Amino acid sequence: MKKKYITSFVLAALLSAGCSSSFLDQDPPLYIEPEDIYSSAERIEATLMGLYGSLKNTQQESFMGGKTYLVFDQRGEDICNVSGNLSSLYDAYTMNVSPVSTENTTTWNNAYATINNVNLFLEGIEGGKDVLGDKYAQFKAEALFIRALCYYYLNNLYSQPYLLKHDAKSVPLRLTAQKGSEGNAMPRSTVEQVYNQVLADLQDLQALPDGTATEEGTTRATKGAAHMLKMRVNMALGKWEEAITEGKAVKGYELVSDVTKLFQTPYYTSETIFSLPMATNNTPNTQQGLAEYYTDPKILKIDLKNGIMAEANYSLADDKRMAFKTKEETLAKFTDVRTKLDWVPIFRYAETLLNLAECYANTPNGESQAKDYLKQVRHRSLAADKDKLNIDALSGDALKQAIYKERRLEFIGEGLRGIDVLRRGENFVRGEKVFSPKSNGYIWPIPQAESLLNPDINK
Repeated sequence: MKKKYITSFVLAALLSAGCSSSFLDQDPPLYIEPEDIYSSAERIEATLMGLYGSLKNTQQESFMGGKTYLVFDQRGEDICNVSGNLSSLYDAYTMNVSPVSTENTTTWNNAYATINNVNLFLEGIEGGKDVLGDKYAQFKAEALFIRALCYYYLNNLYSQPYLLKHDAKSVPLRLTAQKGSEGNAMPRSTVEQVYNQVLADLQDLQALPDGTATEEGTTRATKGAAHMLKMRVNMALGKWEEAITEGKAVKGYELVSDVTKLFQTPYYTSETIFSLPMATNNTPNTQQGLAEYYTDPKILKIDLKNGIMAEANYSLADDKRMAFKTKEETLAKFTDVRTKLDWVPIFRYAETLLNLAECYANTPNGESQAKDYLKQVRHRSLAADKDKLNIDALSGDALKQAIYKERRLEFIGEGLRGIDVLRRGENFVRGEKVFSPKSNGYIWPIPQAESLLNPDINK
């Protein structure tokens, strides 16, 4: 049983390695003896690449490389799902996700499959220390980053906001490799415990490389990506000073002059911190990729009645970001329907700056810095002399709201809006419908499949 499980994981990892074309283009061996898996630095690295592939998508379903990534904008108010089709994330959009909703089951299964693959890797890599040498610490830190990212996203779907209830139930923390059913029974940890584990998984980030503006430097975990994840967690915890420290540690990046270039080949730029790449033999399945949703006006459309692009200061003709709005009212960030090779951005430097703006706006005497960071992002796409928003005149809640709205416009379609609403404990809004933190649907229920397998999940 053990031999079969570990072997199948490594083969799957080799086959799905999806974060650098050099690995994607290799022909994996048809069979590897379990005892040989961690005896070769090349095989260990290929297995690590498989973890990134698992985070992105499988041959059948997409995780953060597609459908689950889409979910976080479906929960926001700037994109409308007009499909009426449950297979196109309509439950997520209508805040009606049930224990048997497809997006619920697949998100949970893909997240925990990735987490278990990481745990298997962490167990196995201990036998490869000698062959890895100096790479051991880096590879381990990369795997832990992937696990941390999975738990971060799970916390933002299955738990009440930390700021409202720090001991709210979240998801089980599975930190060891599961090779059979004997470990199924596990209760839910709290939102605080999950965030603490995310931070713990990132504590050795100094072992990660500094890579910037290269393919490998933007598709594998780096110090910058780890600092960004720590920054997000500290913001969710309301620890603004700690978040500022993490944001200032993100070094070596800068904004590109034209925001539209971020969504064109080669996809990695001076602004790109971490993205999930695509390659011809490792793309999302049918109805799983971003472009299939965002280019089809029968599925997703920009909300030009209630969304951010309907607001006066966020729909200015001179703003370069208006180029993302098509005549069909679709979003033109992810457009490669035919080959599905659009990369999926997770962290970019514009978020670092707007995170810093929000953090400083929430600290004493920080408004001046908040305005400076806000201007850097806004005036990259809209010349200051064309801007009808007087940022210098803003203060207090008005300044915070300007930062929040800038985030909505800058990152529309990039999987952030639903997270921002939840971490602040705000309401989700659908026109006249309001979903408060006390409403059914505000967070997702535990999938039925998990409840059937895990007798302790609801304790």
